[in-house]
Amino acid sequence: MTQNIINRTLLSDRTRENYIFISDIHGNLETLGLIEQAKKDFPAAQLVTGGDYIDGRKNVKEVLDYLIEQKSQGAIVLLGNHEQMMLNFADNCEHQDGIWFYNGGNKTLLNLFDRIVSRGELRDSRYYRFLKSCPIMYETPHLIFVHAGVRPDKEYNDPATYNEVSYGLKFDYDFFRVWARDRYWYSNMEDEIFAHNQTGKTIVTGHTPTAGLEGKFDDGRKLGHLSWDHCVVRMMQYPGESARIFTDGGSHSDPMIYPHNDGNVVVLNNVGKIIRVYNWDNPNGTEFINE
Repeated sequence: MTQNIINRTLLSDRTRENYIFISDIHGNLETLGLIEQAKKDFPAAQLVTGGDYIDGRKNVKEVLDYLIEQKSQGAIVLLGNHEQMMLNFADNCEHQDGIWFYNGGNKTLLNLFDRIVSRGELRDSRYYRFLKSCPIMYETPHLIFVHAGVRPDKEYNDPATYNEVSYGLKFDYDFFRVWARDRYWYSNMEDEIFAHNQTGKTIVTGHTPTAGLEGKFDDGRKLGHLSWDHCVVRMMQYPGESARIFTDGGSHSDPMIYPHNDGNVVVLNNVGKIIRVYNWDNPNGTEFINE
């Protein structure tokens, strides 16, 4: 097996039989139990985590400690936009002043250190070093795992083609992969028409709570908005193309209002077919039904 990191992408020429994917844990301790159940059921599967482990619920430290241990055992741990905000804060290069604290960074610092530490103290921590070492994307011969998405065309992995500037923000290769929403979903943002997946690979993401996905396919099919307490795994796919799979179970929501948005742990085969899904409603796993 050959694995190389190029442009913050971990490239692997090896195909595993199964993959376990979880994204957007956001300090939710219950999610770790779902991961452990999936690992018990699929012990040979490759664990891939898709970012956004911090900024949300109260167990950020436990989640990061768990992921550090999992990585030491071979898990692939990717960055999300919340980890990138934390790193940017520590490095004093936030793309918008105060954006990390606006998104819960102050609570994350309190959870990790019991106080608001300085940027230098954060840089000296094991959590900074751990996250700094994580890639943004993991790519196999048939699958792309990434937090927010890639531009779903044949040049998806060419950083030179990512040069859009919107509202003063440059959607370069790294920024797009951890922040994109409608630019990843749609080919026509005004009419909310879903893009075709021309990468030739199944793309698996988190980032946006799945209840908020809506739009239409250019063949007339529609994908509608769901209740925010029903952030199930959802899939966009045109006939003859690889799917785009969305997994964010809404753990960044208010736990008092949505106490059971514990995330979705997804088991896929080596070409991206969903084998099983674990969440609060199905802690022992269930078959996938696209909604």
